[in-house]
Amino acid sequence: MLLQMKSTPGQKLALSAGTGHTAAVRADGKLVCCGRRAQCAMPADLGKVLEVSAGNSHTCAVRADGRLVCWGSNQTGQCEVPSDVGPVWTLSAGYHHTCAVQTDGQLVCFGRNLEGQCDVPADLGPVLSVSAGSAHTCAVKADGFLRCFGHGDGSHKVPENLGPVLSVSAGGFHTCVIRADGTLVCFGANDDGQCDTPNGMTSTAAVSAGIFHTCAVKTDGRLVCFGRNREGQCDVPPDLGPVLAVSAGFFHTCALLTDGSTVCFGDNDAGQCNLPD
Repeated sequence: MLLQMKSTPGQKLALSAGTGHTAAVRADGKLVCCGRRAQCAMPADLGKVLEVSAGNSHTCAVRADGRLVCWGSNQTGQCEVPSDVGPVWTLSAGYHHTCAVQTDGQLVCFGRNLEGQCDVPADLGPVLSVSAGSAHTCAVKADGFLRCFGHGDGSHKVPENLGPVLSVSAGGFHTCVIRADGTLVCFGANDDGQCDTPNGMTSTAAVSAGIFHTCAVKTDGRLVCFGRNREGQCDVPPDLGPVLAVSAGFFHTCALLTDGSTVCFGDNDAGQCNLPD
């Protein structure tokens, strides 16, 4: 089902699109969610939230006190937050695993590890950000250089001479980064054109790699999506307006506009585009 849904009341500060659900943080710190029931069954005592990440069949959030909380499917331990994990300031929920950066910069990953996506290198050191894909994990180190581990059609193989990066997004079996000069670079599987970066992507502000597609926000606020589009996940509305952030899910895409409203488009079979206020 192809659908475009817009949510205007209740400004959002952050959002994340998973496989069949979408979660967002409102300006008042409340987490809202739509789509598959288990992934949206957040704890009653969750309280205010700083950040959220929607995975395949689970969701994780950082509470206002820095504590990491996860819920949904836990078949591979992706919701079992280790007891020794300290305060967290950023996180990423992958397909069957979860990674979080503690306030001391140390990276912690847990859940499925058949491909080594949770084997944090001992010499990694402090990291600035992390992105968990399907079978791989990528982190931006404190020096700005990218380190990936796990496996998946070359998505974990950092290109030579990539140089420092500003941000990274690990998709299904591909990875996209914004280099220090603002250039968008994608590598890994490209069966659906998810790595075919359009011309002119030299001033990129944000990027999100989905399972088979990629979306990026240019510095002028324009949203560009490419890759698989059978479900309309790359059909950016022509009247969308300036975009602040984007999240590419499995078969749908959600964008956070500069006015705090959200727009989702693509597959809506589980109501993942019907984001509440």
